[in-house]
Amino acid sequence: MANTKHEDAILKMGFDYFRDTILKFLGIDYDFVEAGITELVELTIHSLYMDFTFLTTGGFYIHIEFQTTDSGKKDLRRFHAYESVLSHKTGKNVITYVIYSGGIEHTVTEIDCGMYSYRVIPIYLSDKDADTVLKRLQEKKQNGELFTEEEFAQLALTPLMSSKKERKDIILESLKLSKTEKSITAEKTMAMLYTLADKFLEGKDLEEVKEAVAMTRIGQMIFEDGVVRGREEGRREGQLEGEKAGTERMSALITKLMQENRLDDLQRIAVDEVLRERLMREFGIL
Repeated sequence: MANTKHEDAILKMGFDYFRDTILKFLGIDYDFVEAGITELVELTIHSLYMDFTFLTTGGFYIHIEFQTTDSGKKDLRRFHAYESVLSHKTGKNVITYVIYSGGIEHTVTEIDCGMYSYRVIPIYLSDKDADTVLKRLQEKKQNGELFTEEEFAQLALTPLMSSKKERKDIILESLKLSKTEKSITAEKTMAMLYTLADKFLEGKDLEEVKEAVAMTRIGQMIFEDGVVRGREEGRREGQLEGEKAGTERMSALITKLMQENRLDDLQRIAVDEVLRERLMREFGIL
């Protein structure tokens, strides 16, 4: 069964990092004043956790929710509650966009609330074409042009878009394009792609992706961690098991740092083995 919380964490990290570009790519084009609150405590009884809110220059809030599953009207009633409390606390109107991934192509967007109807604006990542994105960026690479922040954001989301190709091939092509540039943005894009591969792929498909990242800084971290664990076991079988465990440990660490939006630490663990081990102990990744 797919770990939907795992995917949520990836999407939220990517969204937060690419905020100024990914929104426009998804058709949410506003000028923002500031990020808004995301935790609403009402009557000290219920804590309501939203994904993102932003105050626009027009004086209203844009509320963003990421969904990897579809619970129909139940989801809409939850979003409605978020909006009501946020509007009550701030005295401002709220518009909710729901970004769906996981192959979701159609959802309920409106519910009857008695004297009025409540609705959200859906955005389906399955409507985005990964093949078109990859073809355009491949041409740009051949022309020696650098990718923009928005283009890296698109690369990070390609495994969640529609495509005529297998997901493994989409991830491999996206990783290859990301590796052509040496920048923090490129590394974070590769981290997202690797974590998506770890979520969706298995067996030989996952092994191919691991080979593709082997020469990157993320791949080197995984290899070093596996070798150390293998040496501790003191035998060849132990080293092989250690390498497998190293992959799992690094994937867990990357996901944890994404969940907590610790982007600086995500960058530093690529070169700081001591920090890497300390963070694994901190998160209880054994």
